[in-house]
Amino acid sequence: MTSSIKTNRLAIVSFVSGLISIIGIVFIFVFYTLQEAAGGIIISITDGIIMPLRNLCVAVALLTGILALREIKKKDRTEKGKILAWVGLVLGAGYILFGLLVGITFSLAEILH
Repeated sequence: MTSSIKTNRLAIVSFVSGLISIIGIVFIFVFYTLQEAAGGIIISITDGIIMPLRNLCVAVALLTGILALREIKKKDRTEKGKILAWVGLVLGAGYILFGLLVGITFSLAEILH
């Protein structure tokens, strides 16, 4: 049984971008734990490729998640993908909020120290 309702493409992009950003965080953690054994090449890969890709994916997840939810609402049940859009949106926003929380924590630690 096939469904004639298509999944919104922006919702798929939002979900995949959110997953790529989470995978990027895992890679960064693994690479930084392996940096002692491999030397400076790991740092250049992490700082030059993985971090910018992760940041781009976070922004894409947020923007496409918002746009997908607007499109799905506008088309009123002719497209699905609301959950995918929300997951991408939450992953992108969650990463930004986590980054802000870590930044504030380190700033307060520096000020209070």
